[in-house]
Amino acid sequence: MIPLPECTYTSLSLKALERHDFPNVYIRTAWDRAKSSANIRINDDEPTKLHRGHNLKSTDIAMSDTGFSKGMHILDVEWPSTMRGSHAVIGVALAGTPNNEMGYTNLLGSTESSWGWDINNKKLLHNGQTIGNYPKGKANEVFDVPEKISCIIDMNTGTIGFKTNEEYLGNAFSGLKHKTVFLAVSSVFGDAEISVEYIKGCNATLLSLQDLLKLTLRNRVKFAEQITQLPTAPKLMEFIADKSITDVDDINENTHQQIEESSLAALIT
Repeated sequence: MIPLPECTYTSLSLKALERHDFPNVYIRTAWDRAKSSANIRINDDEPTKLHRGHNLKSTDIAMSDTGFSKGMHILDVEWPSTMRGSHAVIGVALAGTPNNEMGYTNLLGSTESSWGWDINNKKLLHNGQTIGNYPKGKANEVFDVPEKISCIIDMNTGTIGFKTNEEYLGNAFSGLKHKTVFLAVSSVFGDAEISVEYIKGCNATLLSLQDLLKLTLRNRVKFAEQITQLPTAPKLMEFIADKSITDVDDINENTHQQIEESSLAALIT
């Protein structure tokens, strides 16, 4: 495993992450035998693809070997529609989540330590409950989940979402900050083959007090009209106008509020 690049948290939007290229950075995420059901075979020569055997009246979970506790990460799961069966769920789970249950069920999402998207019925599952439809904006439309599904794990905000056909479907789960989650799938189909690939990601580092204050000032100034009118020294004007520390155009109102609150907290302490 090669360490991920460090990125300021203000630039960790999905759009910004997809736009940036990180040369010579690659993490190989594979399926983990130790955290997966005994009914699932993971070969040494191809650990990114799992094979579920013909086990009648059994539901089995596989989990990734890589856990995520910070940063934003994009992982692709390839799951052919002909290999999904009656219960097919993708999501995340914590270490120690039960990985096998008798009968055919949505095992991923049935416990407090797992969160799953039922890609057959387009339902979100957690702690044994259906907590909503997903994607929300397509609840009344015919929506077929394609073979390739991108899982967006954002541990800076503690949210999980999915993307298909280059379209982000929105946040599916929240409240996962300060946890370490593993990508997971729950399957009942005999001879199912499901692949995982880590696409890209980066870890977050906090901005310095100087940069936090700089972003707060940038948020208050319309540069084209007001930058030259600031009652301050030319060098300070140049510092405030410099956009090099972050992609400010991608910051939303909530992020601005977090920046200002962080700045205030830093000044107080």
